[in-house]
Amino acid sequence: MSAIETAVHTYRKSPRQARSAMRGFSLVELLVAMAMFLVISAAAFLLFNQHVKVATQQQSLSEVNIGLRNAMSQLQMDLAGAGQNLLSGVTSADGQPFSLGVIINNNVSGSAPACAPNTDWSYPVSSACFDSLTIINVKASCPVLTIDDPGNSQVSLSSSATMKANDPNYPGDNPTLASDATCFRDGDEVLILQLPASGQQQVQCDGGPFDYCMAVVTLTKDAQPTGNRILLQHNPTGATSDPLGIIFNASGATNFQKANSLTQDFNNGAYIIDLGDGTDDITYAVRTDPANASNPQLVRCKGASCNGTNAETLTDQVIGFKIGASLWNNAQVGSPDIASYFYNSANYCSDKIAGADCTNTPTANDPYDFSSIRSVRISMIARTVPNTTMALRNFTNGFDGGPYLVQQASIVVDLRNVSNPDSTN
Repeated sequence: MSAIETAVHTYRKSPRQARSAMRGFSLVELLVAMAMFLVISAAAFLLFNQHVKVATQQQSLSEVNIGLRNAMSQLQMDLAGAGQNLLSGVTSADGQPFSLGVIINNNVSGSAPACAPNTDWSYPVSSACFDSLTIINVKASCPVLTIDDPGNSQVSLSSSATMKANDPNYPGDNPTLASDATCFRDGDEVLILQLPASGQQQVQCDGGPFDYCMAVVTLTKDAQPTGNRILLQHNPTGATSDPLGIIFNASGATNFQKANSLTQDFNNGAYIIDLGDGTDDITYAVRTDPANASNPQLVRCKGASCNGTNAETLTDQVIGFKIGASLWNNAQVGSPDIASYFYNSANYCSDKIAGADCTNTPTANDPYDFSSIRSVRISMIARTVPNTTMALRNFTNGFDGGPYLVQQASIVVDLRNVSNPDSTN
């Protein structure tokens, strides 16, 4: 037998052997393979699902963080320019700047509902969790007037509903009398400001010498030129004299909180500043989304209050918005109090406002008023949307115990126009 025949014979298989070589996996082998495949697939899907949850949570937190940062940036831009010199451009007021920056409304425990969510995780926006602030912008292009009533050495705002005024930049014949009068309109709130006379350090008001005296009234008619002066008619009584909330605190129970300063007599030469009707102001507040009761939104409103037509939404799911103020000390200590931030505007008090007995305040030796706010500290807390992430159903955060993640941001903004040495009142 040749070598080739020997090799063929050696590797030739019987039919039984051939059938055995063509056989596939057995049932046991197939079941084992499928079980291994299922175990590996389940592990892969479990890891993927966990990754999706983590990615979703991180994306939600990123959205919250971006919303907080954008809102804080807008607040910083608006607040940085607050507190402009109200006497800018007045010749006789050189060296006597006066600023009014922001009005803060604090909701505090005891006078507002507690800072806690409802059972459906919605928030009462009138609770102690939320404050608001209004940035005061005086009426554009309105001149500053002074009281000018030769027949009276002093003008009492409470005993008379009228006062005569003139433009201090034109002490004689006033060529702008008619145009000046057109700026002061019915419904405008005006600030009356008495500063020390030339060569004097302080001015007398409400029984004591102070750096300045102030009052506010609301015009009840458009101003009218009368002879060579401007006639202003105003409301001499009550909270309606101060719709912007600069002095009068309607929620207060004590005399310093109810003081409206109308009993103060003002000399000829006291300044009259038109603050407008609030349409030029900017207000920040938290309101409930009209389309979703579980979504408290931070809004920026053009005006002295927020309503459904003037609100621009800055960020969603805000569950904390608190504002503190660092204020100049008005107790004649001679130095600013910047050690802490004050979170109860109902106690802001100034002896420069007639009828305000600041010894009755909780800070008896350290009274405050809105005209002396130097800087503000804003703290804001936002959350991921409740009940949208299954992984958080059993989670409780450390702020309010809700099943969502929270983020916090805080800024301190100096009102640069009232922090400068020449504008610290």
